[in-house]
Amino acid sequence: MNASTRAERIEIRATLELKASLEKAAQLHGQTLSAFVLTASRDAASRVLGDQTRFALSAEQMEAFHQALDAPARELPGLKRLFAKPSVFS
Repeated sequence: MNASTRAERIEIRATLELKASLEKAAQLHGQTLSAFVLTASRDAASRVLGDQTRFALSAEQMEAFHQALDAPARELPGLKRLFAKPSVFS
């Protein structure tokens, strides 16, 4: 990470034991504590956001997905009745 492009500050509080653990892990990775925490946080955020925005399918699953998308919509009588009524916003 390029220090000159970072302008925002994040402050966190931790127990003495957690800080010591993070410092040791950062040292083992050859990073500063800040770099280690930022890298780990960025990676965790990418996983969380990826889980919410992307999904992976096997070729077989993708084919089934495409078939479901291409299939004609099924008839929903209740929905048809609902749309036949006048809107409450009219």
